[in-house]
Amino acid sequence: MRMIPPKEKKHEISRDILRRIWKEGGGVVCLQNLMEFFVVITKKVENPVDIADAKTIVEDLLKSNNWRIIDRDMDTFLNAIDLVSEHEIHLWDAVIAACMKENDITEIVTEDKEDFKKIPDIKVTMPF
Repeated sequence: MRMIPPKEKKHEISRDILRRIWKEGGGVVCLQNLMEFFVVITKKVENPVDIADAKTIVEDLLKSNNWRIIDRDMDTFLNAIDLVSEHEIHLWDAVIAACMKENDITEIVTEDKEDFKKIPDIKVTMPF
């Protein structure tokens, strides 16, 4: 039996989650996460995706009825600063959390649980 390396297993689990959302819907993603995703797939992976192909992937997500795209504004930024102050978390995680709260999103699927678990009313699911 072949042992699956941890990184490969994470990718497999992530793909399964994304496939389920593409089929069934119910996905919510912050525009900030899509920006981070674009950087990762075009620069930080072993086999980077061509920029044009990465743009097509992002456009498909933005146009899909199975994904709800949420974004931040000036109030989100101010609310995020409050979260940083209250919970001593990183600003970028606080921005995501503030955006979630503003859009009544109560659960996040992430491997970065440390900051999010400090925030009341956000359930952290770590599938790995």
